[in-house]
Amino acid sequence: METTVDGVQCEYEMYRAQGDTKTVVLFLHGWGGGLSSFAGAYKAVTDWGISCINFSFPKKVPSSWGVYEYAACVRDFLLEQGIDKPIIVGHSFGGRVAIILAAQGLAQKIMLVDSAGLKPKFSLKKKIRIARYHHRVKRGKSLDGFGSTDYNKVDKDMRGVFVRIVNTHLDRLLPYIKCETLIFWGKRDRDTPPYMAKRLRHGIENSALIMTDGGHYSYLDSQYNFTMRLKNFVTE
Repeated sequence: METTVDGVQCEYEMYRAQGDTKTVVLFLHGWGGGLSSFAGAYKAVTDWGISCINFSFPKKVPSSWGVYEYAACVRDFLLEQGIDKPIIVGHSFGGRVAIILAAQGLAQKIMLVDSAGLKPKFSLKKKIRIARYHHRVKRGKSLDGFGSTDYNKVDKDMRGVFVRIVNTHLDRLLPYIKCETLIFWGKRDRDTPPYMAKRLRHGIENSALIMTDGGHYSYLDSQYNFTMRLKNFVTE
């Protein structure tokens, strides 16, 4: 299904359970993902007879957008669908959006899966690379092939949006998250390292942390563990 929200085109899948529909699970994928990213988890929740939505972020947005505009887009989508305070499951970039919505009091619960959004630690090697990046920007040199893998995959018209998102740190929002939070993380995650999971655990009062086998896509690497944890979290 498709809909237009805040002037952009969004795709989504929706399952409305019979009877009590107070509990709705909203899946938010990582950067560059789509409806297939959380397809397995979405199918599992429908099999449990629980209402859920698999939401795909728009591929093209205004050049002025950042992560808060994406969060507003999801908020307005939920309003359009008449959904109040869903349980949000966010992976990586989707976790950024989940953090913002939860801090605004718009979530019943959240499950952060290898979530992005926190200010990273920088090694000396990383600091040197950042300095080289800014030097190239000042000199007007091409940045093609210079940035991260995600940056180089992004359409050139969207690179400003991507950079704005990466440079927006959400650490200050953690104390405002009052809903129950489950943090699910891969021990071998290099994109959002485990120290970020621990920082989320300490920053969010009502939270629990589960470290599992796998990397940045721990919900696929440890699929059975993830599915069972998700079921307990949603149904308890």
